This record gives sequence, C-alpha cells and structure tokens, in this order.
Amino acid sequence: MYECIQVAENTYYIASPSNTGLYVENGEAWIIDTGIDARAGKKIAKRLEENNWKPKAVINTHCHADHIGANAWLQKQFDIPVYANGMDCMFIENTLLSSMALWGAYPPRALQGVFFTAENSKVTPIQNAPLPQGFEIIPFSGHSLFMIGLRTPDNIVFTADELCPPHILEKYGIGYNYCLEGYFKSLETAERLEAKLFVPAHGEPFADIRELAAINRKSVLDVCRLITTLCKTPQNFDMLLQGVFNHYGLNMTFAQYTVTGSVLRSYLSWLYDEDALEPVILDNILYWRAK
Repeated sequence: MYECIQVAENTYYIASPSNTGLYVENGEAWIIDTGIDARAGKKIAKRLEENNWKPKAVINTHCHADHIGANAWLQKQFDIPVYANGMDCMFIENTLLSSMALWGAYPPRALQGVFFTAENSKVTPIQNAPLPQGFEIIPFSGHSLFMIGLRTPDNIVFTADELCPPHILEKYGIGYNYCLEGYFKSLETAERLEAKLFVPAHGEPFADIRELAAINRKSVLDVCRLITTLCKTPQNFDMLLQGVFNHYGLNMTFAQYTVTGSVLRSYLSWLYDEDALEPVILDNILYWRAK
C-alpha cells in the first residue's frame, strides 16, 4: 500500500485505495489527486521526500472526498496551488456542497464525515495552471459534472473515476454517476483514446480502454432496463430503491441509501428526459411509470 510505481520515464502513481498520480519534471512533482485524508497526504509527502522530489502543485480530477482529502494538509505543509475544473472548484473550496448535492438539502451530521466532506482547500481553475508542455486535459463529465482525465507528456492517461472496475460493478451492480447524459458522451470520448497505459483512480493500470468502457456502458444500460422493468407497475422512489437493492443483493445502510439514492435520481432524470418514464401523482405520492 502506498508504493510509488513508475509507469513511464517521468510518470508514476502511488498505489492506494484512491490512486495518486505523479508527473515529475526537473525534480518537481505534479500531484494528481490526494486521497481521502491527511494521512494519505503524509504518505504522498514521504514518497516525494524519498525520491528528492519537491511538490509543485495538486491537480484534482474531480471534487469527491476520496480525491481531495489531503489537499488542505498539502497546501499547509508546502504552500502549493490546487487546480480543478469548472464547478468542481466551488465544491472543493466548499466541501459541504458535495453532501448537500447527495442529500438534496442541508445534510445530517452522519453525512458530513471524512467519506463525504473533506477539509476545504483553495482552488484555481485548471485553465490557469502552468502545466508542463505536452499535458492534456480530457473532459470526463458524468461521474461528476466537471471531472477530467489527464494525459502526461509520457502518454500515460489518468482516467479518474471514468471507468468503474469490473470487480466493483460485480459487487454492487450500479456505479456512481451524477449525470447519465454526460456519462454516455464521456464514454464515447474514452473509447477513442489511445495511450501507452491508462491509470484509474481505483484499481490496477490497464492497456485496453475500449473493453472496460464497453463493460461500463453495459452496466448502465442494464440498470436502465431494470428501472423501466420495475416501473411497468408504478413505483415510488423508495419502492424503486428497494427493488434495485434487492436485485443486486445489497444490504442497505443510511450511507448507501444516500449514495445509491442519488444515483437512482440521476437515472430517473435521464429516463424521464428520454421519454422512457413518466411521473404520476397518486394520493399525493409521486410514482414513476414506464411509458
């Protein structure tokens, strides 16, 4: 755990539950995502020190807590900038917004812990970053609205959370996506990419992105079919969520209710927009019915 692995001349990643990428130029390291909390930041700092690398900056691929958790610690220790894309900058600077987006209101304290809200950090838009020559920003909207992938000058692509690993899909059946329309478009982007190697945020690097993109697309379409099948008989939200949990053999917790419930609402939005479902009010309860 937290081993620093070289994948190209100047590109590395620190293997952890949420991988951290490194691109080293002239002894300075660009850090791609920082992990869940300050402890992850200390591990990153240790690996940099072992190699006599000075931290240059942090790039966050997106605003989720397991990718930004050590931002604040690294900024305090090294006075380095943090860069991110679009509206995700606002969420990283005001991390309570992530829990609010999940819950749909001011969240209870149970949804304000380390797995949901990191310490706030100061962020600069990625468009203002003095990136090394040859760096490429890849738009990967869907998992979050403004998520990005990054190609280093060594032709290594960090794919963030664009592609859910097969073992996670097998375990849970339903991956996290906040915007289905954006995700389908970003899958098309992913399938066109060529690289020496692809490094995901979770799991081992891989060489064939098309196969993994196809697996993820099939998973999303399977969930769409499940929801529309369940809605042949009108379902309210909790009935639908129960049906999803039962279908995939999941045991509900409050946190899982919140996260998977957020995903389910995203599916309902997309299926409604695609004219596959319609909302029906019966006895002052909102139901969803397949068309």
